[in-house]
Amino acid sequence: MIERMSDKNIRIIKVLVASPSDVVAEREMAEDVIKKWNARPQRPLMLEAVLWESHAAPETGGRVQGILNKQIVDECDFAIGIFWTRIGTGTGVAPGGAVEEVERMMAAGKLVMLYFSNVPYRRKDVTIEQIEALDRFRESLQSNALIEEYDERHEFREKLAHQLDIQVHRWFCSKECGDDTSMKNRYQPLDFNTDSLLQLYHSTLTEQLGNTNLSGSPAIESFSVRHKDTFVSLSLSDTWRCEARSHTEGDLCEPKKEERVRAPEEVMSFVFQKHHLLLVIGDPGSGKTTLLKYYALSCLDNGRCHEFGFSEPVNVFYLPLRDINKSDTGYPSLPAALSAWSEKYFLKIKENLFAGWLGEDSTLVLLDGLDEISNVDDRKAACDWIDRTVSRFTNARFVVTSRSTGYRKGDGIELEASHLRADIMDFTKEKQAEFLHLWFSAAFFREIPLSARDEPELRARQEQQAAQKAAQKADAVITFLAQEKNRSMHSLAGVPLLLQIMAMLWKEREFLPAGRSELYDAALNYMLDYRDRRRGIYPLLAAKDARRVLSPVSLWMQEELKTDEADRIAMQQKMQKLLDTLYNSLPAGEFCKNLVDRAGVLVEYGDKEYVFRHKSFREYLAGVQLLKNMYRPDYLDTIVTRFGDDWWQEPLRFFIGHVENEELFDSFMQKLFDSPVTENLTSKQQDLLVTLVEEAPQRKIDALQKKLFDLQTTPNRQRYIMECLKIIGKPEALAIVKTFIESGRNNVLFDKLHAEYILIKGGTFAFSLTEKLEKMPDLYVAKYTVTNELYRQFLNYLQSGKVPDIDAVTLELYHNHLQKMANSINGFSDYLQDKRDLAKLFRSESDDDKRFNKEEQPVMDISWYAAKAYCLWLSLLESEGRIANIYRLPKEIEWEYAAAGEDGREYPWGNTAPNSKLANFNQNEGATTPVGRYPEGATPEGLYDMAGNVWEWTDDIHEKYALARALRGGSWGYVPGVLRCSARYFSHPASWLSGFGFRVVRSSPSS
Repeated sequence: MIERMSDKNIRIIKVLVASPSDVVAEREMAEDVIKKWNARPQRPLMLEAVLWESHAAPETGGRVQGILNKQIVDECDFAIGIFWTRIGTGTGVAPGGAVEEVERMMAAGKLVMLYFSNVPYRRKDVTIEQIEALDRFRESLQSNALIEEYDERHEFREKLAHQLDIQVHRWFCSKECGDDTSMKNRYQPLDFNTDSLLQLYHSTLTEQLGNTNLSGSPAIESFSVRHKDTFVSLSLSDTWRCEARSHTEGDLCEPKKEERVRAPEEVMSFVFQKHHLLLVIGDPGSGKTTLLKYYALSCLDNGRCHEFGFSEPVNVFYLPLRDINKSDTGYPSLPAALSAWSEKYFLKIKENLFAGWLGEDSTLVLLDGLDEISNVDDRKAACDWIDRTVSRFTNARFVVTSRSTGYRKGDGIELEASHLRADIMDFTKEKQAEFLHLWFSAAFFREIPLSARDEPELRARQEQQAAQKAAQKADAVITFLAQEKNRSMHSLAGVPLLLQIMAMLWKEREFLPAGRSELYDAALNYMLDYRDRRRGIYPLLAAKDARRVLSPVSLWMQEELKTDEADRIAMQQKMQKLLDTLYNSLPAGEFCKNLVDRAGVLVEYGDKEYVFRHKSFREYLAGVQLLKNMYRPDYLDTIVTRFGDDWWQEPLRFFIGHVENEELFDSFMQKLFDSPVTENLTSKQQDLLVTLVEEAPQRKIDALQKKLFDLQTTPNRQRYIMECLKIIGKPEALAIVKTFIESGRNNVLFDKLHAEYILIKGGTFAFSLTEKLEKMPDLYVAKYTVTNELYRQFLNYLQSGKVPDIDAVTLELYHNHLQKMANSINGFSDYLQDKRDLAKLFRSESDDDKRFNKEEQPVMDISWYAAKAYCLWLSLLESEGRIANIYRLPKEIEWEYAAAGEDGREYPWGNTAPNSKLANFNQNEGATTPVGRYPEGATPEGLYDMAGNVWEWTDDIHEKYALARALRGGSWGYVPGVLRCSARYFSHPASWLSGFGFRVVRSSPSS
């Protein structure tokens, strides 16, 4: 094991950044230039930017500037002094704090780089006294200092970057290199030992990952804060709990609330006890990269490594998977890929060194963005590469991140290496509040002027005011989100990226748009235009003109490049053609620099490429351009062909979110269902279809209705169309569905909630438990398991006592029947005891988990008692309060007969082994799917999901245990063997283990 290196191997040069309060942007630039210098060629030197706001600490017993001199100034090796319109507040020794620092450094024989700004300023923003004092100070330096000037801020950055490199080599590098100070030798890479190179790599990694850019600053530019200052611990679901297999022997699983959400430290520590790889899945903007940064920075902190399951300091390696260049022969080795990454940051660490480090104990490899490999075949190859890499470096532990759309077993994208999966959960309301308070605090504290440092009372007062403003803003957003009228924003606020956008907009405008597309629209307008205008700065281009350039460029990257990175020259050439069409044109290089330095929309990626700061912004702009291109002949056909392609999912969502024309929606639906792409949709494609219908602002049902009743429409398409109509949910849409169903079946009935039941004709079959032929009567069985939509109507009733259009069943009547039923069932009365809030008691434990809580997904994590209570309620609705047992849970024999039929099928569909087209099992989809997604896996009579998706409670007591109830059917996270019609599971009736749902039956009048 290579121990973490001490500072003795690399000399730290402390650089004081001295300035008054009017050059905030230049101070940030100076800090950034110093960071980039550290990532340059290998030398045993590291520069540390020393700023009073980050390096000073509270202290009494002296003059303020005197304390600062002792704490930070005297410790520095040289200084960078920056002045514009102010000299600062007198310190008693000098006319300003920055002046005293410069003069003190010079008096101590230390060197200072002095810069004076000629950037124009508004007369009302300055005082003549400050200007005159600054002029006198400048004149005093003429005899013993060479001063640099600049006319624009970007010139300051460029000059400082160039001149800092010259001076550091002149002042310090020759001393480290020996006596030969010739320019040739001064710039020669130095020999590093292995330990020093590892330390340098980790230092560079910390520099690259250690800061988070926050948009929304009232300053001209976006600003960076330390990652830890705004990081809110993400919650990860312990999906592996759903990997448990059916009980065949052993003790009854007692009811208890399992902890299904864990902190990042706990997840890593738990997984790495037995597995070498942790797979982290998250939606766009959920914080996957942020989580990896947290893992990297925390594990590089030797004092914290034990929190993550490591017993000694950790060698951390980070690599965006999109950075690995695949050749004709495949992907390079991990050491080669890391070496190439290091070269991008001027480290040039050899492959064999990385290979040695990766073989050491206590090594962590973080691989970010599997989904960002756009080509599916390349992504499959990347999975194989990861598997081989894990097998090669057996001492290392790995974390891989991906969007859910980029990792799906059903598409053949699967990691074979021993691993567990954790899904990033949405921010809870508590996490949202924590994030908002941290974000607003960082933003408002950033606004405190530097001049306040000379006056402790003023500083304390301004910090208190900043804290109050931050708390007020955060609380205002929290209150806004909690209001029922803003319900559409609830799910969006759970996504960290979208919550940050909300905070940014609220800080300046105190309003939030109503939907996802509108949120991105407002955020981009703010970043491109409004933020500068509110500062009295005229933007290079108005937002609408900037977007006229950015939208086509984004679609160009989406359609032609098929990558998130673009060569800088190629992008500028593409932009220039578009810029030249505008009334106010400008050079593309200047426009790009503005997008990087001011708007924060683009980021310079390596030496030669640009990427959008957030991938979602590029996808949004590409989606907008799709709509703009609708004037092109047959372009809608082109869009339809992209349906179901992972790479196009987000742009298509943003496209449909801007279709404010019901005729265009109607045309899109007609072409979609005329296209071969909808002949046989995967579950993921069906999810996308539902999402597009949900997010369309205006919808028309004419094309859907016509296609549904078209005799040439295949059964698959009919099913997809009915799902679309149900999502639209208008009475006329639901009436079409009901008419279609009733026109095709005589053996169907509907309950009061419009759930469909299919008649299973009686007969005889060999029951697996008795191993005898059993005679079965007719029985109506629900076509689907109970969905979240249906079950929530039950919970709403328990809270309000009301069911739309039904008045006969009062809460009092229901409670009386429920207690009567509970008294007749062993353990049920105890379960209800002192539980006055029945809605809370019966609520699904997954109701807040977006992987499982969509309307058409099966309700799960439901106890047997809750399922019984639902059937009772449904019976009372049907009979207007008179009969309590019309609907019920099936007996085991009834369930098995409905699944296996008279012919004794091994599986509900027949005797073919399970596959991803027949059922949802073995985590192929990563979660439950909406009911009815597997027509090929339905029974001949048309019962869906009798195998997979969720375990189904039955009414029977398990023969081995007094309280246990049996379940049938397997679930989304279980192995294929439990999908057999004869497979059984059992659990305590109060248990809600992940994957427990239910299906309702009712006896046939003929029986």
